[in-house]
Amino acid sequence: MRSCYKLAVVVWALPAALAALESEALAQDAQVAASAAPPKDEDVKVTVPPKGYIPGSRRVVGLGLSPFAPRSAPVPGTVIPWSAPEQEDGGFQFNFGGYMSAAARLSSNTRDNATPLQWNSVLHGLPQTVDTYGAVQGTNAPPGSWVELRFDYGNSIVKSVVKLSTWKPSRGQSWIETSSQNWVNEAFLVFTMPSTGKTNLTWTVGAFRNTYGGLGQYGVGQYNAPIIGAPFGIGETLTLQRSVTDNFSLILEHGIMGKTGKFAPGSGPNTWDHEPSTSEPSTFVQHAHAGFSLAGEVPISGGLHYLYNWAQDERDQYDDPKTFFIDESNRPDPRMSVMGADLRMINNHLGNGAIAVSYADAKYAQLLGGMNYFGADSGELLTKRLLGPIGGGTGKILTIGAEYNFSWAKFLWHPEAFWGDGPDLINSVFANVVHVNSDDPNFDGRDIYKFGTEATYRMLPWFAVSCRYDHVSPNSKDSKETFDVISPKLIFRSNWNSHEQVVLSYTRWLLGESTHGEAPNDYRQPVNGQPTGAARALDDQMFALNFGMWW
Repeated sequence: MRSCYKLAVVVWALPAALAALESEALAQDAQVAASAAPPKDEDVKVTVPPKGYIPGSRRVVGLGLSPFAPRSAPVPGTVIPWSAPEQEDGGFQFNFGGYMSAAARLSSNTRDNATPLQWNSVLHGLPQTVDTYGAVQGTNAPPGSWVELRFDYGNSIVKSVVKLSTWKPSRGQSWIETSSQNWVNEAFLVFTMPSTGKTNLTWTVGAFRNTYGGLGQYGVGQYNAPIIGAPFGIGETLTLQRSVTDNFSLILEHGIMGKTGKFAPGSGPNTWDHEPSTSEPSTFVQHAHAGFSLAGEVPISGGLHYLYNWAQDERDQYDDPKTFFIDESNRPDPRMSVMGADLRMINNHLGNGAIAVSYADAKYAQLLGGMNYFGADSGELLTKRLLGPIGGGTGKILTIGAEYNFSWAKFLWHPEAFWGDGPDLINSVFANVVHVNSDDPNFDGRDIYKFGTEATYRMLPWFAVSCRYDHVSPNSKDSKETFDVISPKLIFRSNWNSHEQVVLSYTRWLLGESTHGEAPNDYRQPVNGQPTGAARALDDQMFALNFGMWW
């Protein structure tokens, strides 16, 4: 058995190894041919990709994910470099960038008691699966849709940014949720103060989001959930970076944001409405961070984080009929504090990896808003998914996440730089673990964990194959809710480092006896007080066509 494992590793890594050996032979021939001529600038060995190169030139990052980054996970076998273009001193310039990913998805199941005029199998154009974007049980194994257009105008001192986005393109959809059409999702200014020696100061002001505890190189990671938190709204973030040495820098960051909008009285709520109700207060988030960055061949960065989400609003204290265990007519002031830490190794020949941990202490979190914690972008979802309704979302949450991606070609080519224009085998492993203490006895003491692995083989300039496996245990108190996910994919593109991909995928869920969806897609919950029928059971397989491009 051990020899089989060794053989498998050799077969997987063979294309990259052959490419590296071929490159070495060509380099030796070139060295002999050039021995009689003086060296030229282009002959100098480069071990680090140049600025802006597609496989990733991000050598040092700040304490959080850049507000320029899209809210979408990368397609297997590639990265999505996403940074604002550098502006030259002088006049103002206009730039247009964006990211598009759209998916046609059909989930499938079998029909009970089919008649002679009916198929035994059923197809659902609106997928009816356990997978929900960024949720506790979500794996992102079947990629979804996200379209984002970014408009930048400015110079080296000040830049204005406007982002239009949606996660549900209207054409081809049966109905449109108003919350999916984000329109002007973010609009902010970025001030980059002139450098004073070793000190750099950046101030971001406007409507945007910050993300802390993301596990991916250019995003929050494979499970699309920030481990520490992502405050959003209208506010500001001030970042100071101080260079101690040529390679080592200290970073301090502070910001305050507010979600000041409220629903107008009489506009809701209803049983299908998962947006804030008229009874929910305006909320605010204050956050502070301290960390370091170490540049070089193996870049490393890390930080300590503190976020405080709270409300103190006396207006519109109406009881919400959707919340059975809290009376908003005499509502308490909600609050949640989060302390966290993260450490990451930025993409190099040893791979790209990150680990993050956070501890959240919540009081009546159901009334909060303005911060995404572990994929829940509202206190209502956080309460339904993790803390439970009894106590109105009061409890403590410990969350740990880790992710590691390894390119065999980069490792075998080292110390030569691998530019991505050749065969490669990329292996990824990722995991999330959560422990909950709650005032709700049904949620108290619950452990949640999920882990997965993916292998992507880039064999040809236009073709790659990938396969992913995930194991999800959403409730340590009931092992029958545990399920597994298997998802093979075929990937097509125009060249090795092209900006577009088309992915054909098949996803199969091996559901447990008691597996069910989670808010807002709990397909086995009663509808209007009536028992759930077979039509609302979970589908166990999906066929998907996903296509996307970044620019």
